[in-house]
Amino acid sequence: MKISLYTITLSGGYYGGPVVPLLEIFPKAKAWGYDGIELEGKRPHGSPLDLDAAARKQIRKAAEDYGLEISCVAAYNDYSSPIEEHRENELLMTREQIRLAAELEAPVVRVFAVWSGVTLRDGCITYDVARYNIDHRYPGTTALERWCYVRDCLAEAARMAEAEGVTLALQNHEPIITHYQHMLDFIAEVNSPALKACLDSPLMKSHTPEYYHEAIEATGELLVHTHFGGRFERQEDGTVTRLHDKAHPDRADDLAFLRAAKSIVNYQGHIGYELCSPVLIGHRHAGLEYALEQASLACEYMRGIVNSL
Repeated sequence: MKISLYTITLSGGYYGGPVVPLLEIFPKAKAWGYDGIELEGKRPHGSPLDLDAAARKQIRKAAEDYGLEISCVAAYNDYSSPIEEHRENELLMTREQIRLAAELEAPVVRVFAVWSGVTLRDGCITYDVARYNIDHRYPGTTALERWCYVRDCLAEAARMAEAEGVTLALQNHEPIITHYQHMLDFIAEVNSPALKACLDSPLMKSHTPEYYHEAIEATGELLVHTHFGGRFERQEDGTVTRLHDKAHPDRADDLAFLRAAKSIVNYQGHIGYELCSPVLIGHRHAGLEYALEQASLACEYMRGIVNSL
């Protein structure tokens, strides 16, 4: 198993501080011990709108210079709109992200069924506005219609990906997908070799070894990508542990999940670290130095788990 740093972690949105430029992330990731980079397929780091041929060549060179894989390009799509032009626009961006992945030699593009989007307040990301009433974003549209819109867009995107030699990884991310079986149902209905699974334990409904075993056994060889998150701290004995959150005690058990992934499907892909929720200390945003520290500690934490399997 390999560990990659998802660039959203240092995008400047979730902490109070500047964006770390993409090319500056590569030496940091290497020094921290990561095996790869997962590129967010939007601004500020990886939007196809901004990356011309020269920029893409620089990214490939940085990956080669630092011996890092580009594990994935992460898309931010919403295929659920009943409005035809909306879905076409989403597919157009997905096509450009697929082409970007192919040019960067990234094997995977992570896709959603629905992504709410984000808004900014004082330069920092909040989900409050975009996620408000997301299940009722399009009044008058039935649940079945939304499912069909998503399924048909995934099928079209999968044809694009197959033509470029790229695999789409559908994430078990709400809404519409509220259970890993929904992810698997979409994959089965599309029935394309280019559509597989990004199964993330933090998004799952239960965090017991038995539940992880059930989910990974059902997913099987479709599992091509996964993520972990959280915040970490160094103990007095030098070990790195997950920071305990009393307000959210039911968190992913990374060791149990990866044990199941190894024993059931011998998973050899990437585990991407993402710091993708507002980084607050008390009720104030932490700064860049805190995000950098978390990225470093996360790799050390996960390396310990991977090495113990």
